[in-house]
Amino acid sequence: MFSIVKKPKTSALSEVNGIIQPEAVNPASAEHIASLRSKTPSAEELSKAILQGDITALSRAITLVESTSTLHFEKANAVVTACLPFANKSIRIGITGVPGVGKSTFIEAIGKHLTSHGKKVAVLAVDPSSTISHGSILGDKTRMEELVKDKNAYIRPSASGETLGGVARKTRETIVLCEAAGYDTIIIETVGVGQSETAVHSMVDFFLLLKISGAGDELQGIKRGIMEMADLIAINKADGDNLRKAKLAKTEFGRALHLFPAKKSGWTPKVVTCSAVTKDGIDEVW
Repeated sequence: MFSIVKKPKTSALSEVNGIIQPEAVNPASAEHIASLRSKTPSAEELSKAILQGDITALSRAITLVESTSTLHFEKANAVVTACLPFANKSIRIGITGVPGVGKSTFIEAIGKHLTSHGKKVAVLAVDPSSTISHGSILGDKTRMEELVKDKNAYIRPSASGETLGGVARKTRETIVLCEAAGYDTIIIETVGVGQSETAVHSMVDFFLLLKISGAGDELQGIKRGIMEMADLIAINKADGDNLRKAKLAKTEFGRALHLFPAKKSGWTPKVVTCSAVTKDGIDEVW
């Protein structure tokens, strides 16, 4: 019998071996970074680096301070204690307002204004934590694209957690660390409820309340307890077609301020208009 031999099928398409793909990560660099991460600096080393203005050490120290682990408690206390003698040498500014009022854009505008005059600015942005997932987005840096690239500025987002009052659990300690690192202007951006940010008032030198036009008449202004603590009310987004409404809101809030009792310090709160987008009025705010 004869056997039938099948000829292999030929095709116009053929596959050849390509070039060898290079490794995505340099092994030497990866090993070096891993070795640095495995080294945990002592409290003394962190403190010394913070006093020299090391941003990496400052960030690591803040992470230690914010940690809820009992293993980090003693070390965090040691770092804060070492930095305390170098604290209280800055201007602390608290900024609050309802969501959407433009706090992040405003902070970037005034932050760039300050760094252009030789100031070193630290921004502590407090993000609300979810009551369901217990997480926070911590995305304030994405809204401050220019300020985050400024060498004289430092932005640190923190989760509010279960802490009320518009600030994070360890905001006071974080302020001390930033002051020790050489930042002479500390800006605290609150969660942004607009009515309950009372805790931040006790830890700042100046309390700024951001408003927008159309938020309510002077009666609504009286109802909001946060206005009693404000040292300055700035009507943001006063540009374009909104300029006339902003001027009207300035008049209404100015009338409302006259109904509040005088401050113990003797300071008379003022109302101004500004635009974080066009930078109009930023000089007057400062």
